Amino acid sequence: MSKKKKNKNKINGNWSYIEHNILNSEAWKGLKAHTKWLYFEFKVRWHTDNTRNIIFTQKEIKKVMAIETFYKSRDQLIERGFIDIIERGGLEKQPAIYGLSDRWKKYGTKGFVEVDIKDIFPKIYKKGFKKGNKFGRQSKR
Repeated sequence: MSKKKKNKNKINGNWSYIEHNILNSEAWKGLKAHTKWLYFEFKVRWHTDNTRNIIFTQKEIKKVMAIETFYKSRDQLIERGFIDIIERGGLEKQPAIYGLSDRWKKYGTKGFVEVDIKDIFPKIYKKGFKKGNKFGRQSKR
């Protein structure tokens, strides 16, 4: 009996790829390592039928990177045109829904559609108590 040859090129499990034109694009150049890693995470979650339905929960984010790092990297991917936000989430612990985008192809040209992060995720300014208020830690009772 002859031995079966093992296929060394066989890929087990999920896999993802990035096209050469993305790696050579102006939008890709200058991205931080965490931002590139996060793009790979989006690509791993991408399937041909969910291009505009990629979900990240808080638990999944914490497994990949720190929350603040995720937010900064996500914002940079949106600004450069690699991903779009489909639904914001957040209300009653609903996850945000993202989608892959082709806007990066026109990055650095007049045809590039810019997305302002401040319009998507407005900052909530919290006003703290002023000195001398009656609710502070050092207030007199």
